[in-house]
Amino acid sequence: MKTILRNLISVLRRFRMATLLNILGLSVAFAAFMVIMMQVDYDRNFDTFHKNADNIYRVELQWDNASTQAIISRPLADVFTNFSPHIVAGAVTIPFYNETFYAVNRAGTEKTYMEPTLAVTPSFMDIFEFDMLEGTAKAVEEPDKVLIPESLSRKLFGSESAVGKQVMVKETQGRLSGYFDTKKGNYTVGGVYRDLPRNSIIQNAVFTKMDEQLDLHEWGNSNYNFYIRLDQPESAKELVSDFLEYYRKNELGKNMPWFSEVPNFRLTRIADVHYATDVTFDMTPKSSRQTVLVLIAISFIILIIAGINFTNFSTALTPMRVKSINTQKVLGSSDGVLRFSLLMEAVCISLIAYLLSLWMIYMAASSPLTALVDADISLGRIQCCFL
Repeated sequence: MKTILRNLISVLRRFRMATLLNILGLSVAFAAFMVIMMQVDYDRNFDTFHKNADNIYRVELQWDNASTQAIISRPLADVFTNFSPHIVAGAVTIPFYNETFYAVNRAGTEKTYMEPTLAVTPSFMDIFEFDMLEGTAKAVEEPDKVLIPESLSRKLFGSESAVGKQVMVKETQGRLSGYFDTKKGNYTVGGVYRDLPRNSIIQNAVFTKMDEQLDLHEWGNSNYNFYIRLDQPESAKELVSDFLEYYRKNELGKNMPWFSEVPNFRLTRIADVHYATDVTFDMTPKSSRQTVLVLIAISFIILIIAGINFTNFSTALTPMRVKSINTQKVLGSSDGVLRFSLLMEAVCISLIAYLLSLWMIYMAASSPLTALVDADISLGRIQCCFL
């Protein structure tokens, strides 16, 4: 071991520039590889964490064969939900998150926070089962209660229990101002759920109950995302054709006199919504499977090039190290010891480069560079991506 350390220190002293270039080249390659793979993990596992991910589908509407839209009217969604026993639950949400000003009173001082808010029908919690830390997801069935994520609970109330505490809605900045705004007033925290991953249709937000009468009978208002949960994935095969038959049999078209034909529907598995790029009015972040494969290929090409550069640098130093190696052989070092020494030297340089790459990722995670990727590139994600 002393010989190995002595050789490594000698190399660092004698060949500073070459060793520095080796370490920098490897560290940049390691950092790039890990960041790319974190983005790959983000895309490949988008919405796969849900307990019933294989049974959850988004229902998309096709007025003609040329286009597909992610929004649907509320009464049509209700009819679709109730027509088949294979549908365990169906729910609608508004297709975007409103930025809402919430105020809390702590120690006699009112503090205001802007947080995303999503109005949902209560059955939404039967489709996307939240990991509740406090309270119950059923609290969203009450119009004066809200569900909040763990991170927001800590921000608002610190280490105290949030359930039962009051928050006040001061103002809503919605995309359709005045239509989907959260009503002003006091709300009670009915539950706290564990923070959701970033790679999901559902974001960390304050969940409130949607107005029961909002567009309830407006067949012409296609303003809602519609999700269903089936009893088993196989039930999706004939579900659309069965509903179209139900649609004709019950003459549902009379509710939509502006459209004389029968609309078509498409079921997209929740894990595939991230890759569906042919849908209009879709707010979900998008990617493609081809892009994911290209990123994987690029990441490994970067490692291969770094390995080749490392080998070239080491080979270039051979003529200058022959004298040292011959001296060690004269002094009694065996070929095995010398080979092991050179191997451990390469391992130590690679380890130093790896540690430096972790520092680079740590610094990048708190810099504007995070805007270049969708994934969470914090150090805590590295272990998750490679397990």
